[in-house]
Amino acid sequence: MVRKHKGTLAVIEKIYQDIPAFSDIFTEESFYMFAFCFVCATILVAFILSRFITIKPVDF
Repeated sequence: MVRKHKGTLAVIEKIYQDIPAFSDIFTEESFYMFAFCFVCATILVAFILSRFITIKPVDF
């Protein structure tokens, strides 16, 4: 049982080492640019979807 636990920890540590850190991906300026573009894209998608999706009231 202990041997299986060590193998699991080794896999988790390998995955953890392969995932880049937040600071490796973004600088402060690039994060703000990403956040701004993400918010704009979300608003645009919501606006476009609101034209095609209609919520109808349920009759009781």
